[in-house]
Amino acid sequence: MKKCFPALLLLIVSILTLSVPKAEAATYPNSGLVVSPGDVIYSSKGWQTFFVGHVAIVGDDGKIYHSTPAVASGGVGESLTAYLSRFDSGTTLDVYVYKGSSVGPYLERGKAGKWARENVSKITEYSFTSNLKMSVISSNYCTKFIWQSFYYGADTNIDRPYLGNYKTGTSTSIWTPLDFQASFVMNNVGSFKVS
Repeated sequence: MKKCFPALLLLIVSILTLSVPKAEAATYPNSGLVVSPGDVIYSSKGWQTFFVGHVAIVGDDGKIYHSTPAVASGGVGESLTAYLSRFDSGTTLDVYVYKGSSVGPYLERGKAGKWARENVSKITEYSFTSNLKMSVISSNYCTKFIWQSFYYGADTNIDRPYLGNYKTGTSTSIWTPLDFQASFVMNNVGSFKVS
């Protein structure tokens, strides 16, 4: 019996391993793109984004975090389904990822998503006309919040260096979704359509 026990144990573990369904990674709708912490979702200019575009970040819990005038506090974390419900069917959204070590010794992008989750509740107003200092979290707008997520969460500066003194958090220049799109450390990995 003692000789059979290891073989029997191996057989039981093998059966259990094969019979347990594996969770599939979540993907963006109508695409093969896997949803990952630190992904940035970009929507182009249109009436739904007040003609300036919009960006949001995937948190380390899979929720989408962003600063938006659509909620009273100015910041929200919500499921991908809830986030996508803010857009018309057929709207194309782009997914950007941080290029990481190809441009310097930076930490992984998932830390930006974690920072977003931990700090979205500190947003008390959506504004791009007051308290523009990049170090101020309470008064925020979409691209500023994404910049803060990467700067404070992942120790990297994702803006274009000539846009102002962002590194110290003292800049008061507005950083738009188009500026985000032009960031040399972000890579567009694909797009998907809202159904």
